[in-house]
Amino acid sequence: MYKRTVLLIAAISGLSLGPVTALAANTIDCGTNGSVAVVQNAVNAIGSMPSSLTITGTCEGDLSITRADRLTLTGLSLAGNLYIDSAVLTSFPNLHLTGSMTVRNSRRITFASTVMYGTIQVTTGSAVSFSGLTQAPWTDSSGNLYYGFNCVSQSECTLDNITLSGTGSAPSPSVAVLAGSGSRLNVYTGTISGFDIGVQIWNNSTGFVTPLCGNLNIQSNRLAGVYVTDSGMVKIESPTLATTGCTGLVSLTNNGSYGVLADGGGNAYLYGIAISGHSLDGVRVTNGSTARIRSSSVGAASSGRSATVKSQAHLYFDEQDNGPTASSSLAGTVCVTGNSTVDTDNSATVLNVVTTCGTS
Repeated sequence: MYKRTVLLIAAISGLSLGPVTALAANTIDCGTNGSVAVVQNAVNAIGSMPSSLTITGTCEGDLSITRADRLTLTGLSLAGNLYIDSAVLTSFPNLHLTGSMTVRNSRRITFASTVMYGTIQVTTGSAVSFSGLTQAPWTDSSGNLYYGFNCVSQSECTLDNITLSGTGSAPSPSVAVLAGSGSRLNVYTGTISGFDIGVQIWNNSTGFVTPLCGNLNIQSNRLAGVYVTDSGMVKIESPTLATTGCTGLVSLTNNGSYGVLADGGGNAYLYGIAISGHSLDGVRVTNGSTARIRSSSVGAASSGRSATVKSQAHLYFDEQDNGPTASSSLAGTVCVTGNSTVDTDNSATVLNVVTTCGTS
């Protein structure tokens, strides 16, 4: 007890004691809007030892967690930016953050019950998971909204039980959740709404929009629910008893022009999902992209179409092991133009194919 007490005092005052043993569930109080320096000094003194700190009060200022190993920071409430670099097995239960978060070159970083008012950037081969994330991204002085959750540069990000809420649009499209540059994104249950694009997968990245149990609602985004492009791949699948032992539904509703947009060599795979309430297409496949639909329902958009396939693209209905008797349902037409194609070789889906699309 004496050694732990001395260490905590030294950490808060910025003293160095040389090699020390790990802290165990010590508490640091920032008071009301106090400086985060007391937390920073404690973290610096701990170094890379397995440690646990409980933070009380509300802290102000930027906090940097560097080369931490098996560190747990519980209850941090911070008005400022959080930087995590080269950390391993570090966890943040009950984090409240008003500011940006950057995670780089870090592995097995976990967050539970996070409330976030700002942008999250995960980069440089990091691996993070969020269980319980409520996020409203920041806007600039003009009120323009930017990225919510950004997973890039060969990182892996897992999001479950999320509520991501946008409040406007930026000059360039705002995105709730983005995966780019060879990253892998897992999105499970929750709600994504109020952005220009709900989920975007691009630049050789992979997205699994596949709840293990429960529902995921991607709704009321201004341009598209899910957008995949530039050799990205997205799999959107509702949970079923046969594969997960429980049921749920992925629904894409009222997302402006498109429910799912596959463009520029993107690949989309849809299984057991519901798409409705869009202005142009429930599914659009274009510019060398491919989409496969299995056991899903696609409503008629305001254009009268369920899907459009154009510019050397391909849409096919394949029920895999359940084919060819199983099917998807399409309430509108499927417009196929130019040298694009659509087929139902392993499905009983009934298509009303047209070659004049009308509204773009």
